[in-house]
Amino acid sequence: MTVSSEYRVLYHHEGPLDMEVLPLIVRDLDKLLATESIRPPLRRKIVSSLIELAQNIIRYAVQSEAHPPSLLITRTDKGITLAARNLVYYSQEIFLQSYLQSLTQLSRPELEALHHNTLTTGSFSDSGGANLGLVEVLFKCDEFSYELTPVDELHTWFTVKASFFLQNYE
Repeated sequence: MTVSSEYRVLYHHEGPLDMEVLPLIVRDLDKLLATESIRPPLRRKIVSSLIELAQNIIRYAVQSEAHPPSLLITRTDKGITLAARNLVYYSQEIFLQSYLQSLTQLSRPELEALHHNTLTTGSFSDSGGANLGLVEVLFKCDEFSYELTPVDELHTWFTVKASFFLQNYE
């Protein structure tokens, strides 16, 4: 396997994640992306996507000291990739698989329509959100993938990767 000289880790957070830590991560990431000469429109998309992924971890991840969540930001030849990983209950795997398969099959106009309809019909969750975090990330990124990896009989790693290509913002 050949690894590009341009591929490098820009930021890695592994451990507890909450609404007190998130603003610090966001501030650091924004400064880091500026030093990487990432233009403001792309920087905003990357940072807002990181916020969405981190909020999903904060709201839905299984808390485990042995399996802490992680956020990873890498620079590749193509651009910037965000990876968010957290533990979920095995019972959530079927829902996530079904939900993400349906989302990833939608075209950009269909994602826009879903986003608009959800906001205008008032379909909000008990936590006050519209459950649009992954829709927002899909809408903003240039490439999206996810993986569900069993950990034990009760838990599964849920990993999301969102890539942003620099050529689309030059």
